[in-house]
Amino acid sequence: MKRAMTKALLAAALLVSAHGFASCEESPSRIVKLVVGAPAGGGIDIVARLIEPAMSQSLGQKMIVDNRPGANQSLGAGFVAHAPPDGNTMLISTSGPVTNALNAPVSYDPATAFQPISRVMTSPFFLVVPEKSKLKTVGDLIAAGKDRAQIIRYGHPGPGTATHLATALLNKVAGTNFVGIPYRGSAGQIQDTISGELQFGLLAAPDALSRRNDGLRILGVSGATRSVLAPDIPTIAEQGVPGYDVALWHGLFAPAQTPRPIVERLRSALASAQKDEANRARFLALGMEPVLDTPEEFSSIVRTQQEKDSALAKELDLKTQ
Repeated sequence: MKRAMTKALLAAALLVSAHGFASCEESPSRIVKLVVGAPAGGGIDIVARLIEPAMSQSLGQKMIVDNRPGANQSLGAGFVAHAPPDGNTMLISTSGPVTNALNAPVSYDPATAFQPISRVMTSPFFLVVPEKSKLKTVGDLIAAGKDRAQIIRYGHPGPGTATHLATALLNKVAGTNFVGIPYRGSAGQIQDTISGELQFGLLAAPDALSRRNDGLRILGVSGATRSVLAPDIPTIAEQGVPGYDVALWHGLFAPAQTPRPIVERLRSALASAQKDEANRARFLALGMEPVLDTPEEFSSIVRTQQEKDSALAKELDLKTQ
């Protein structure tokens, strides 16, 4: 009798264990960390905190935004790259840490360390100058950048970041001699642009629009078309730099080898956040367009970005320091 009961209990335990394992394979099972490789308050952190509540509700699990700033977002990216592929750790990132065009030393291989899930949003950069600057148009800035008697400085969050490469491309296509100054994050860069220590900068929409006419003046938009949030601001291409078309994206990544059912569940949670009308209004108010890709589409975007950025870095001999 005891032996039969023991066998029954063991069978029940194995059944429960098997069921728990199957559930883990299908979806996250603990607190989900949405890792941001930048300090709280910046553009990417704002995006993470916009999508977190709706994603948490969709998953039926608590989700937290985990800020791990440093090394141009690569510290946070490295944390996710080495996390278990169980759906409980995700990265929200711009292109830099996952394409790593300058081959800066990191603790992971950008080409193989992540499973792309989807872009979250896309947005142009906004070219800004200090509000009291004598440079009134992009044409004025380009002319100053070609004058070797002047030193025109811009800030960026670090070598190989999306901002750094976007401004390096502007230097290339416009034939200017702008000098880049690396910063740790965007806060110091923005402050030094407002003060006039830097003569201009390319900023993400939240940073630029929140300070428009409050320390900064926007001269141009980096995309192919004008921004719906600032339709009075012409594109950089319109102002004498034809063909210049650069957009910023934030994307969601899981560790490599994350099972497809988990990837699909995380993508579905993101889709819920994107469909939320209040969220969509907040995105648009910040000059961002919500985007939802398939993992295959986003993987292709990441590979293309990596190839383009690497080619630009090599052509212009951009350095990590």
